[in-house]
Amino acid sequence: MSPFGSDDQSIPFTEEELKELLSDMDIDQWLETLRHSDRSIYNLMALEVWSIAKTMDGILPGFWNRFMANRHLSLQQFIQQRQQQPSQTPTDSPLT
Repeated sequence: MSPFGSDDQSIPFTEEELKELLSDMDIDQWLETLRHSDRSIYNLMALEVWSIAKTMDGILPGFWNRFMANRHLSLQQFIQQRQQQPSQTPTDSPLT
């Protein structure tokens, strides 16, 4: 169950209610809430990608196989690009 009470996301809180709820949370509760939200968003995105690919595989047989092959190739290219970029040292940081 959500620390904010109801798990029904269609009922928004007023600003005052939200401030009161958040002020009662300690740092561990904040972190757990953020972790849960992050996992939920990641899982939703994965489900959406899978459902689109599965639908397309029904329309164009072999789509899923090609999709996964392209995903693998894109990941390899991304890793190669990241390895070729010089690592940013703290003195090179744009924030300093």
